[in-house]
Amino acid sequence: MVDPLHAPEVPSRYRVHLLADPKPTERGILYRRGEQRFLLEWGQVKRALAAEVGERGAPRRAVFDLAVQVDGPECVACRLEAEPGPAARAWALAIELGAGKAVCDASLRATAIDGWPSRAHCDHDTFGEAALEAIRYR
Repeated sequence: MVDPLHAPEVPSRYRVHLLADPKPTERGILYRRGEQRFLLEWGQVKRALAAEVGERGAPRRAVFDLAVQVDGPECVACRLEAEPGPAARAWALAIELGAGKAVCDASLRATAIDGWPSRAHCDHDTFGEAALEAIRYR
């Protein structure tokens, strides 16, 4: 099975790999792809961003994008989601501690404080576009 972090190139400016069954560890995030387990090491994370994503009036999720490759105008990110509140706060704290505050955006740091991202987007595509711009112009 192919590790999504090393998948063949596809034409896209912002490629996202959803991490299945993620679990934070001291070394990184364990995730599953099929029956195999992989580790996204904290040192691979170049930028970490968070936003609340969902349509107004619909259930919303805290979405975390961890940029692992940034090549000019293109980016590869690993994504995980959590319920806003305590679950999102726990993930934000784990990311902040593991990857380091320097790579975390303000919205992720806000999530680590109270469980609610300070940035919101109506869907994953607009979050991805905003994340790409934030990463490219940091």
